Amino acid sequence: MKRHAFKYLIEFLVVVTGIIISLNIEKKNASEYKNDLKDQSLRRLIENIKQDIEDNKINEDTYFKGIISSERILNHSEELFRYHKDSLGYYLDAIAKASTIFIDNQEEYLTLRNSGFLELIEEDSLVLAMQKKYSYHSFFKKAEEFIGQINNHINEITYQKTDFEVYGKSRTFGHYGKYIEVTNLTNYDLNVIRRKQEISKFYIRFIQKSIESDILLIKLIEKELSKK
Repeated sequence: MKRHAFKYLIEFLVVVTGIIISLNIEKKNASEYKNDLKDQSLRRLIENIKQDIEDNKINEDTYFKGIISSERILNHSEELFRYHKDSLGYYLDAIAKASTIFIDNQEEYLTLRNSGFLELIEEDSLVLAMQKKYSYHSFFKKAEEFIGQINNHINEITYQKTDFEVYGKSRTFGHYGKYIEVTNLTNYDLNVIRRKQEISKFYIRFIQKSIESDILLIKLIEKELSKK
């Protein structure tokens, strides 16, 4: 009787051990599967961030051209009006076109956050860097909205005081016309241009800082992916 009881006990232990091993394997497989999904999402996030960097470099160049053009008009408006009306039209066009639309691509980050994959990331510094990046996106939108409001005034000046006939090709996109008003730019016009220049200088510094942060964020993600 004792032999049978011992036999049944052994069989029971074997079954229980098998179940435990099977559960552990399933748990491990599930964990590895989640980590694989997390890593796939992080790789896609890297590509998104690289695109953000390229977009920001284009934006930086766009605002830089506007800042330089503003400087030329603010320092030499009288000379430009008298002798270089084509250049005056060109600079006004460049300032008016120095505006961008920020594309807020958060899809991959939201996937990481909403799926719980952020909890699988070991480095807190990486999680904080991602949260910081996407929390700043709302600032981008607000800053561009403010720049857009100023740009409405710049566009009015440009539409009224430059010829619709094409004089030359713009450095940004499209073409520009000569300055055609019989009087020089007004004090109001110059104040609007100065305000556009000031906010552009502020915004371009933020763009440059964002590029630096994104480059660092990519390095942190690559470090996380290399831990396997």
